[in-house]
Amino acid sequence: MKHNNQKKSKHYILWIAVFIIYLYLLTKLILFKGSPVDFGIVKVRLMAFLQQPDLIHTRTVNLIPFQEISRDWNSLSLHRPGTAIHLVGNILAFIPLGIFIPLLTGNKLFSPGVKVFLLALLLSLGYEVTQLLTGMGIFDVDDLMLNTLGGFIGYIVFTMALGLKKVLVGGESRMTTKKLNSKESHV
Repeated sequence: MKHNNQKKSKHYILWIAVFIIYLYLLTKLILFKGSPVDFGIVKVRLMAFLQQPDLIHTRTVNLIPFQEISRDWNSLSLHRPGTAIHLVGNILAFIPLGIFIPLLTGNKLFSPGVKVFLLALLLSLGYEVTQLLTGMGIFDVDDLMLNTLGGFIGYIVFTMALGLKKVLVGGESRMTTKKLNSKESHV
């Protein structure tokens, strides 16, 4: 039993390490657009914003839901593949988050689905607000929606993988059968 707990603990630590790497890569992709990560730049830009809050009026912002999604969808129909990267990329980037959250947090406090929805939305909002305040990108409500959708798709994939594992390995149904059989033999 002790060996099994140590093994689970090592797996958990490994998953946390992979999650941290994922967050680093996500930050590199969203804030730094693939360039080297330099949090000093974020600090300098935030300090500039704090010294001149009027800079907020110079930032590009989309607060109209589906505006960019619709524009990208129309561009796709004109065979401009670059716009697919924006649409699909925002979803794909957050799918791993929807897998990591239930994997790392279990069923504590909220149901895993609610937790994934809230945390995907909050993480995306954090990136969008950082882009707004630093000018390192565009605050886009459509990105919030697509990122949150990606997180939820990841959760669905995770749930389906668990269900498939139970079917293939036997999972809970086999355990329930063993418990029932042992209770019947004691009666």
